[in-house]
Amino acid sequence: MYKRPLSLLLVFITLLFIASSCKNNPSGNDKGEYLEINSWVQSQMERYYFWNELVPEEVDGVLPPEDFFASMLEPSDNFSYISDDAQSLLAELNGSSYTAGFSPAFGRFSGTDDVFIVVEFVYPGSPAENAGIERGDIILEINGQGLTIDNYLDLYYDESETTTYTFGEYDPEQNSVSLGGSTTLTKAELSLDPVVYTDIIEVNSQKIGYLFYARFLTGEENQFIESVDNALSEFANQGITELVVDLRYNPGGRISAAKNLANSIAPSAVTANEEAFIRYNYNAELEQYYIEQEGLDSPNLVSRFSADPTNLNLERAYFLTTSGSASASELLIIGLRPYMDVIMIGTPTYGKFYGSYVLTGENASPPNNYAMVPVTLKYENANGFSDFRDGLAPDYTVEEDLFQPKAIGDTTDVLLAKAIQLITGADEPAAKVPSRIPYQLLDDPIKLRKGNVLFEDEKLK
Repeated sequence: MYKRPLSLLLVFITLLFIASSCKNNPSGNDKGEYLEINSWVQSQMERYYFWNELVPEEVDGVLPPEDFFASMLEPSDNFSYISDDAQSLLAELNGSSYTAGFSPAFGRFSGTDDVFIVVEFVYPGSPAENAGIERGDIILEINGQGLTIDNYLDLYYDESETTTYTFGEYDPEQNSVSLGGSTTLTKAELSLDPVVYTDIIEVNSQKIGYLFYARFLTGEENQFIESVDNALSEFANQGITELVVDLRYNPGGRISAAKNLANSIAPSAVTANEEAFIRYNYNAELEQYYIEQEGLDSPNLVSRFSADPTNLNLERAYFLTTSGSASASELLIIGLRPYMDVIMIGTPTYGKFYGSYVLTGENASPPNNYAMVPVTLKYENANGFSDFRDGLAPDYTVEEDLFQPKAIGDTTDVLLAKAIQLITGADEPAAKVPSRIPYQLLDDPIKLRKGNVLFEDEKLK
């Protein structure tokens, strides 16, 4: 009987194993097709991630980068994210967005899976404004599909060029919402100036500066810093004695933009003395690195006030807030608190005391087109205050009614009216009967992530 030589049998088995491996890994790289990108992800997260003890020592080259990144996140971390399009992400973080130009609030009708959108505000000059969309408009369908708990984010953030919105009509007498007409909008790449509305309100010889600020952005060539500076310069020129900063829908943004605004609001003695504005804590290794290389006064460890050409030299400032006020909005408020009266009006803020670096793969070896925004730091004010997990509580609780809102800047808006009453000593604003529709506001995780407190280590540029 013929017997196959053992050496030939081993060769045959080896060839079968190689063929099977190539089938499971078409690239032929037995460490995985994502090994190079994931090695970069692993090394950056090991250095910069706040909870870097969770970063694995071994690199998984088989998992797609998005999944590998997600696998090492701390369970409560809802803010870190990764993108495979660094250039688009950087443009958006500078204020360029592909959008119809309105800010949405998402709500869920109690006892159902039905979701609605209420327009919080509309950006001037946007397709939404040109189409007549206004604050308080209710949207029930997008492209003919009803909004539900399972699809509302996908439908709203769909990148189709044209989008049809079907509106709801609120009947205050019946306290109900019914389907109304539709409008089709063409989205555009917009550079959204966060200074949406300003005014100088004169009441009983008092001049009150009002700034509605949508997001902490610097913009290309710092044009959005100039927008804020121009508004504050006008306040100074007109001799305002009080300031109301409306942050009710501001999800955050760049620390440099928050510091710029703080330098104009804080007392001049505070900015001249360069007092501590915000302090930063990192993972143990990164914090020790900054201490050893740059000292305890490193700008990566403490951000200080600085003298500003436009300083309002105020003794107090009023801030309008809701649960949509997050990260850099909260950072600004607590950073000012040790040095002046900070009066909050509205409802509690979101409660986000972490910040992020923006890490891009352009200098990786080899380069890649990914960008990561991992939680890198926890911030606190000069008094060590942080960890406000339930948000910052207002001094005066005032709830707005999104179904029956006043225009931004309207002095009868319940939040602004309360600020004016506190400033002038006028009679308490008349109580308003709110709508009674039971609903629950929903988080917008995409908006919250893109509103992360963003901080840049100079060596990363």
